[in-house]
Amino acid sequence: MGAFAVRILHEPIETITSNDVTQLCADQISEGTEIELKSDLPSKNGRATDPWHAGKSFGQYARDEIAEEIIAFANTFGGVVCIGLNETRDHPKRADSPNPLPRVHELARQLRQAVYDIIEPPLPVLESWGVDLGGGSGVVILRVSASRRRPHRHQVTKEVYVRRADESVRLSMREIQDLTITAVSEASKVDALIAARRKKNYSEALGYLKSVYTPQESAWGGGIHFLATPTTAFDLGRVVGRPELTKFSTAVTANFGRDAYPCMWVHAANLDWRPGLRMISAEKAFRDRKVTYTLLTDGTCEISFFFKATDECPGLFIGWLIGGLGAMLNWIESIRTEAAANAEFALAVQLTVCGKEVSLCGYGSSSFAEGHATFLPTGVHQFPIISVGPKAEFPLHLARFDEDVWNLGGHDTQRTAPTFTL
Repeated sequence: MGAFAVRILHEPIETITSNDVTQLCADQISEGTEIELKSDLPSKNGRATDPWHAGKSFGQYARDEIAEEIIAFANTFGGVVCIGLNETRDHPKRADSPNPLPRVHELARQLRQAVYDIIEPPLPVLESWGVDLGGGSGVVILRVSASRRRPHRHQVTKEVYVRRADESVRLSMREIQDLTITAVSEASKVDALIAARRKKNYSEALGYLKSVYTPQESAWGGGIHFLATPTTAFDLGRVVGRPELTKFSTAVTANFGRDAYPCMWVHAANLDWRPGLRMISAEKAFRDRKVTYTLLTDGTCEISFFFKATDECPGLFIGWLIGGLGAMLNWIESIRTEAAANAEFALAVQLTVCGKEVSLCGYGSSSFAEGHATFLPTGVHQFPIISVGPKAEFPLHLARFDEDVWNLGGHDTQRTAPTFTL
């Protein structure tokens, strides 16, 4: 597999350039289990060009055919569909030369949405990118990862497809049942890991409170736990001594119109990372607070934040919670980049509140003395598991989490919800 094939499968899709397309043709990359080549938008019987060339919307036939390929990749190992490359006549077909498609950026955007809309259940990850080869014409790249929600099917044909060698083939009912059983088994492993780590983190939160209170005192405080694990297996290999794995951004900003408020978090790159058995970890303690990080070689990562509530600091700032989730999302992206794996991650968040309810201080507040009217109740609160796909979706995950946190405190933020930048 050539260098471009590796790039097109695993590198950030927006980094693919015209030079890469030229190299793909020079290397004559062939179709296979993870790559499908198309010289043009598919047309029925190949007898006419798609209406897109005449300045109209692309046809339903092209949408349906491309969706079949995407479904097959999502149900197997993941892969890419490259549209706008002439192919050789031998088998398997190989990239020969560019056949640029007009209005390539708009085509990439519209194709992604059209294909996404006719696949069920919805894909966790579907990326698109238009590579401009000059004058706005070029090659469209659609990329999907192996999906934990498989089997996916085509809403129009009602068929399920998988990738076998260089072909996408429909499955029989028995094969669909087998694929479903396999997917359920893999999903159960992820669910079991999340359940076990949530239980362990609850014990760790209680242990932290026990360490900062005397037996005669009533413990008050808790913790927030972020756990992420890839839904399809990959191996980072050695994680010790690889600083790029811990140099992710912790910068998150909440925006209310012209007002912007930073959401603070502990910068992981400044911590002392310690090696363990196929893992690395780090810890930083503050007055009445502690943060821990852990990364395993299988890509599983977690951040735990423990806090002691006091009369002076009777709870949490919303910026801490949003900052933690933003750090986690950026960490996932760094791990995927270092692993060269375009994998979906399942991200679980758990909030533990012990003793009595804690205050939730809003954006822009520097102390609890400024007043607050929202309280988070006692108990173990498990937020819905987030399916982490492309980085472009990160602000949406933050917005939904922000809403969930305020709703937990009995506060409706629909009219005052911020937007987020990372």
